[in-house]
Amino acid sequence: MQNVNIASSAYQHPYDTILNAVRGSNQLYVLRNEPQNGPIICYSLIQFGKEITLLDHSQNISVAYHNFIIVNEKFKNTGLTIKLFEYFYHGMQKRKQRHPQLPLLIYYVTATPSIIYQTDKVFLNMVPSINDYNRTIFTDQEWHIANELRKLRSWPTAVRSSNVNPFVLKGVMKSRYTTYEQMRIDKIVKRTNYQIFQDLGIDESNGDRLLRFAFV
Repeated sequence: MQNVNIASSAYQHPYDTILNAVRGSNQLYVLRNEPQNGPIICYSLIQFGKEITLLDHSQNISVAYHNFIIVNEKFKNTGLTIKLFEYFYHGMQKRKQRHPQLPLLIYYVTATPSIIYQTDKVFLNMVPSINDYNRTIFTDQEWHIANELRKLRSWPTAVRSSNVNPFVLKGVMKSRYTTYEQMRIDKIVKRTNYQIFQDLGIDESNGDRLLRFAFV
């Protein structure tokens, strides 16, 4: 019940949103403001166990989908969420150490500028970059990875010859933010001047999301 209460200010249907995320994940990362049984500050749901191929099909690489993150209303905009991403990153590093010669990739989708800011603080070389997201600058490998990740989620692939951005996902999410959460995000956009969602025509209320990935 605490999980639903945390999500209630952000999502119109918090129970369904969390249930769908739980069904698509197999690991939980939790940050509490006290050890063991203290109130939850935020938590993430991750899906491990999937693979994609690189452009030359020379090898399969493991991918981790950062499926869902929710933050207690009292702790939003405090910077504590970055600690949870750092916790997740250290977990990815440990996985990488088991097979250091193999690439390991993380990805997520978002319509929230704060998530972009926080992941850029933790993960190096996120694609697309917050400064370079025009469809014409992506490499063949980046196009390929974007479409491989789309296939994993059963989302339509992007055709390079068309006027689309492979990292812009239209209408893929059923969950919707509350009016309160959207107003909070609008304030962040104005404060940070993040124009990426506006520039790419990403509308959260239509289920649109930005896809991003990085190698660990």
